[in-house]
Amino acid sequence: MSTNTLIYRTLEGGEDSAIGFVDASGQIYRLRWGEGVLVGHVSRDGHVFCKTAFDERELGTFTVDGRVRSHGLFEGGELGWVDPDGVVNRGGLILGEEEVGRVEGPAAAAAAAALLLFFLPEEAEFVRRTR
Repeated sequence: MSTNTLIYRTLEGGEDSAIGFVDASGQIYRLRWGEGVLVGHVSRDGHVFCKTAFDERELGTFTVDGRVRSHGLFEGGELGWVDPDGVVNRGGLILGEEEVGRVEGPAAAAAAAALLLFFLPEEAEFVRRTR
């Protein structure tokens, strides 16, 4: 049995694609060519951090029951949650409710927070830059 919690992104066709994982120590990894590349970590008290060139930056927090909050200047506040079956939902005061992925493993709340606070914004930034 794996101690990693896998993170899947739901694609437009409804398929799930593995994009990363959170390990037993709280390290967040992006899957790249089948290997894990360290991109951040979660703390025991529910804070999510991403690596930067010289340090780290706090992105937001999550609760034991799977609620995720962002610290973003314009999108700060409730960002989404994870259901008991591992489905990750994005939604809050400004955003409409939407299933965006799922997580599998013992650290579901931490993995959902990584998806909502790190992976999805990074993906949106990449799409924005390529347009």
